[in-house]
Amino acid sequence: MKDTLADESRRAWFSDRDKPPLDQLKFGCLQRIADATEAMAHEHRRLLAERDRLQQWLDEERAERKRLERSNRALRAHITRLRKKQAV
Repeated sequence: MKDTLADESRRAWFSDRDKPPLDQLKFGCLQRIADATEAMAHEHRRLLAERDRLQQWLDEERAERKRLERSNRALRAHITRLRKKQAV
């Protein structure tokens, strides 16, 4: 199986034997740079999606906490009214 230009550019060349032309090595290097850039962009998109999921989770948890705090206040007030009514 023949190596791609990106694979060829990855090799360390020490002699002139079976050396690919310089323009092919340059092209292989450019392909590797493009692949690395795409991998970085993919990771960046993944991190942004994770940040958005965490922000949504945080917002939902804050809303739930606020709802429960209001519910607890209302229940405490109801208990206080029942105690006053029972004491009379």
